Amino acid sequence: MKYFLCALTFLTRIPIPANAIDQPDSFKKSIYFFPVVGLIVGGILAGSYYLLAKIFPQSIAAALLLFIYVLLTGGLHLDGLIDTVDGIYGGRSREHRLEIMKDTHPGAFGVLGAVVILLIKYSIYTQLSSDMLVILIAASVMGRQAMVWVQIFYPYARKQGLGMLFNIYGNIPLFGVTTGITMVILFLLAQINGLYIFLICSIILFILASWLSHLLGGLTGDTYGASCELIEISALLTGLLLVL
Repeated sequence: MKYFLCALTFLTRIPIPANAIDQPDSFKKSIYFFPVVGLIVGGILAGSYYLLAKIFPQSIAAALLLFIYVLLTGGLHLDGLIDTVDGIYGGRSREHRLEIMKDTHPGAFGVLGAVVILLIKYSIYTQLSSDMLVILIAASVMGRQAMVWVQIFYPYARKQGLGMLFNIYGNIPLFGVTTGITMVILFLLAQINGLYIFLICSIILFILASWLSHLLGGLTGDTYGASCELIEISALLTGLLLVL
């Protein structure tokens, strides 16, 4: 249970007792629960949107859902996206890109990237109906699972950093367990469409992570967050196309 609570407190702003993560290995083992946390986040978003859409016009409900998403996650993954976009588009070399990504002040490229992502999410939210809310849950699960995969298959680009908390590079058993959990969740949510979402997002993630790793000599905590956001968007778009 403590590993689940550790994953929940790392990926969300849901209040968790401080003693829930009192062991040094809590972070490393908590990653088994990333897809489950995605299920919880997605469930909260789906439930919130269902209620909001009954009270407000769809455009307002979508805007409020976006606000709830940022509150629920603390903007953690969005912050990683901002830093990643800043580094990729502002840097001229591997070292320069990594240095830019360490800067706590967002640059113009990063802010623009965040605005584009939020606009796309908002646009997708406005297209959702009450019988399509499983897409929100599926996207949330895929986004968190993406963070597991990129840590397993791509080395860490720095000698130290937040991403070193997990240190799961090359952990194939972890890949098997979390992938199995993710596929079961997606199938139960959307049957064959859930597996299509899984397959398409997996391909997109491989292309994205390989490109980022080529530019940075590995991946960082910021790119983990960026992967989560971009795969969420990919899953939302894929799910929307499959049901329209």
